[in-house]
Amino acid sequence: MTSHPEPRDGEMIRTTFDAVAEELEPGVLLVRMSGEIDIASTDFAAEAIRAAVAPPARLVLIDVSAVTFCSSAGLGNLVEARNLAGQHNITLALVGVGRPVDRPLSVTGLGGQFRIFSTVAEALTQL
Repeated sequence: MTSHPEPRDGEMIRTTFDAVAEELEPGVLLVRMSGEIDIASTDFAAEAIRAAVAPPARLVLIDVSAVTFCSSAGLGNLVEARNLAGQHNITLALVGVGRPVDRPLSVTGLGGQFRIFSTVAEALTQL
């Protein structure tokens, strides 16, 4: 997705978002999200999450260190990831939670519903 600083007449604002999944070892997936997770990108985020948080995965780490904005739609994506992980008995954790993600998690009280680690290495050591 690309970004335009200002919309032109009749044009929607486009947001920048990317999600890349990587298998770190068999059954362990890392999903690196970057950019803005909002109503314009929520379908892309959901697609990346659904693809990763499914068997045969046993551990999924969602790295949000490069996320610059997380709306309520983005929080919905994270809740969906948590719910899918529970349904499939997959361990899920968030990595690199900075202010753009921490603030909405804290304000809504959702922060306590996720395992959160500073780095991928820390998560892999403790999980």
